Amino acid sequence: MKVSVDTWKILGTKIQGDNPLPVFRDIQKDKPSRGNGTLSQEEEKLLGVNTGYRVLPYRIIDKYDRKKKNIELNTAVIENENLVATFLPEYGGRLWSLKSKKTGKEILYTNPVFQPANLGIRNAWFSGGVEWNCGQYGHVVYSASPVFFAKIVADNGEEFLRMYEFERMKRLFVQIDFHLPPEEEALCAHVTIYNEDDVEHSMYWWSNIAIQSTKQLRVFSGTSDVIYLDPSSISDNKNPVRIFGRAQLPFLPTLPGRDSTYPANATYSNEFFFQNSDDMENCWSAAVYETGKVFYETSTLPLRFRKMFCWGSHEGGQRWCEYLATREDGDYVELQAGLTPTQLNGLYIPPRTSWSFTQIIGETAVKDASPAFDENYGLAQRFVQAAVRRATPVHRLVTLSEKFRERASIKTLQILSSGSGWGALEEKRGGRIPDALNFPVSTLDHEQDAWIQLLDNGFIKETDIYSAPPSWMVDDNFLPLLQESLNVANGDHYLSRLYLGVMLYEIGRRDEGVAEWKTSLKMKPSPFALRNLAYDAKLKGNLESAIHLMKEAVSLEKFSIDKGFSEELMEMLIEAKQFEDAWDFYWTLPDSYRVQDRLTMLAGVACIELDSPDYAFVEELFVRDLSCIREGDNTLTDLFFRYHVRKRLSDPANTLSLQEVENNVLRHCKPPRHIDFRMVE
Repeated sequence: MKVSVDTWKILGTKIQGDNPLPVFRDIQKDKPSRGNGTLSQEEEKLLGVNTGYRVLPYRIIDKYDRKKKNIELNTAVIENENLVATFLPEYGGRLWSLKSKKTGKEILYTNPVFQPANLGIRNAWFSGGVEWNCGQYGHVVYSASPVFFAKIVADNGEEFLRMYEFERMKRLFVQIDFHLPPEEEALCAHVTIYNEDDVEHSMYWWSNIAIQSTKQLRVFSGTSDVIYLDPSSISDNKNPVRIFGRAQLPFLPTLPGRDSTYPANATYSNEFFFQNSDDMENCWSAAVYETGKVFYETSTLPLRFRKMFCWGSHEGGQRWCEYLATREDGDYVELQAGLTPTQLNGLYIPPRTSWSFTQIIGETAVKDASPAFDENYGLAQRFVQAAVRRATPVHRLVTLSEKFRERASIKTLQILSSGSGWGALEEKRGGRIPDALNFPVSTLDHEQDAWIQLLDNGFIKETDIYSAPPSWMVDDNFLPLLQESLNVANGDHYLSRLYLGVMLYEIGRRDEGVAEWKTSLKMKPSPFALRNLAYDAKLKGNLESAIHLMKEAVSLEKFSIDKGFSEELMEMLIEAKQFEDAWDFYWTLPDSYRVQDRLTMLAGVACIELDSPDYAFVEELFVRDLSCIREGDNTLTDLFFRYHVRKRLSDPANTLSLQEVENNVLRHCKPPRHIDFRMVE
C-alpha cells in the first residue's frame, strides 16, 4: 500500500465563503413522519426523532456560483497494485474516485465537474463518489469543509489513510481508516464513532455511494423487504410529512406495473430502504450492469440497512442530474448503508461509547449476467448475493475488520491535510479526546478566537458591530463560562449578550435568548441582534413586527456585511404579500446584490404579483442558470405557471375564470426543462 497527496484537475467552481447569520433549529425537533399502517412497531420506533432541521453551531455555505473554469482540488491518495482511491480532504473527505488499475476505469460515479448546489444541511453539496454522513440527518455538516487526513503506518509497515474530525453539532468524533492491503481488490473503510461525553447523544450514519446509472442497471441487497417513501412526501418542501410504507420488491405500490429494482423505471425521485436481517451474510448491496459488471459493497454489523435513491426519469429528475454535473454525464444512482431502518429513524449513542464497523467497496463480474435480470427477483437476488460473497466472503470481511479495529488505536502522527480547529479547542477546554486522534494547536484560527479568549481571559473582547462574528457557539460546556464573563470587567457588552442569546435560543431557552438580544440592543444597536429579534417575531406569527425589525437591521447593516440580511427581508415582505415593497426594495440594492441569484429570484416572485408586472424581468429568470435552487424547492416552476396565468388573465379576449385559467395552464403549459426541478410531477 502507498499513501500520497496530489491534486485533481477539473472543470468547476470553488466555494468562496459562508453566511454569518445564525440559522436556528426547527421548533419541532422531530421531523413529522409516520407509517401508512404497514410498518411494524419496531420500524416505527423513534421515527422522526431528532431529525428536525438544524445548522448551528455551523453556518450556511452559500457563496458559490455556476461559472465553471479549470481548477485544482487537493487530494489524498491510497493505492495498491489493483486500485487507486482518491479523496478530497477539503470537502468532507469525499471518496472522489476509485479506479481499477486493471481496466483503467472508474468503479464509482465520478462527476466530470465540481459544482456545489443547495442540497446539504449547510446548503453547499456536490454529487459523485462516496460521502460519509454522520451526526445529523442529511448530508454531513462538513461535506463542503476541510477534515483531517493523516498517513498511518502499521506495525508491519503497511500504510493506510486516516480521516477524522470533531463534529460539533452532536459532539462526536468521527474516524475512518482507509485500507488497501496487498492484492486486495476492494477498498476497506473502518469507521469508529466516539461519544466521549457523560451523556448520550442522538446520531446518524449513512454512507452514500454514487454509481453510474444505465437503463438496464438493477439493484439488490440482502432482502426483498423494503420500506419506501411515498412520493406525496416529496412533492414539495413546504412542511411535508414524510410517509413510509412497507412492500416486497420488485414492485412498489407507488410505481404500479413497474419493476422498482430498475432505477430507470422510476418516474419520480424514488427511494426505498432494504430491511436486512442482523445476519452479516445479508449486510450488502449491489448493482448489476448488462455487461456483467457488478458493483458491490458489504459490511460488518451494526451497519445493517441499505437504501437506493435515484433522481427519476421525469423532467425534474433529469434536470437535477445535469444541474449537478453535465447533461451527458450526470445520471447516477445512490446505494447507501445505515444503522437504522430508514434515515428518519432516530438513534442514540450511549455515554463514553465508541461504535465501529467495516465497509468494503469494490466491483466484481459475472460471465453471464442474465440470471441477475430474471423476472423472479428472489432468484436474481440469490445469484447476485453469491457473486458478492465470492468477491468478499463473510469470514474474510470479519478477519479484515478485526485487524483494522486493532490498527484504529494507532496514534495519529503524520498529518497530510488539516481539518478545523474545533477539535483543538475541545482539547484546550479539557474535553476528552480519543487517544488515536491528533488535533494540533496550530489548527486554531480566527473562528476559535472568541472562545480562546473566554477560556484564557474569562471574557470575550468587544468588536465593531459591522464585524460579523466569525463563528457561533451552542455547546453547553461554554454556557456557564459565557454567563460568568458578564461579571468580569470589560466582559458585559453587546457582543457577549448577542453570543449568549444565540446559545440560549438554540438550546431551547428561547425567551431568555430574546431577552439577551434586547439587552444587547440597549447596549449598542447591531444588525445581528435586530435580525435575530425579527426571526423570533416571525416565528411567533408577528410578521409586521418582524418586517419592521428586519428593515432596521438592513438599514443599520448598510449592505456592508452580507446579502443574507436583504434576502431575509425580501422573503418576509413576500410572505406578507407586500409585493410592491419587495419589488421597490430590490431596486434599492447595490449592483453587487442585485446580480445575486436568490435576490433576483425573489424579485421575480414579487414582480409577477404587481398590478403591472415586468414580464421581461420574469422571463429572464426562465433562461438564467441560478445557483440557489434548493432540493424540493419548486419556486421556478410555480413562478412559470403564475406567469402564464397572469398573462392570460390580462388578455382582453379571455373569458375564463381564475380557476379555469389556472387549470388550463397546469394542463397545457409545460415548464422549460431548464427550470423544472420538481422531484414529483
